[in-house]
Amino acid sequence: MDADRQPLNPNALTLADVVRLLAKAGPVTEAMLRADLAAGAPANPDGTIHLVHYAAWLVREMSGGD
Repeated sequence: MDADRQPLNPNALTLADVVRLLAKAGPVTEAMLRADLAAGAPANPDGTIHLVHYAAWLVREMSGGD
């Protein structure tokens, strides 16, 4: 880790941080993430994303939204 980089907080990630993390598992773009947010994915009041809440939303969406 670079000396001037702060550690990531999974409770409050920027869009760029989420894209960078998820892109390691497969192709993810900021446009895809913004589309998820527009479709109802949860975001913190300051616009950051709680990674666990977002992952739970993705699982719920993949299972048919139950």
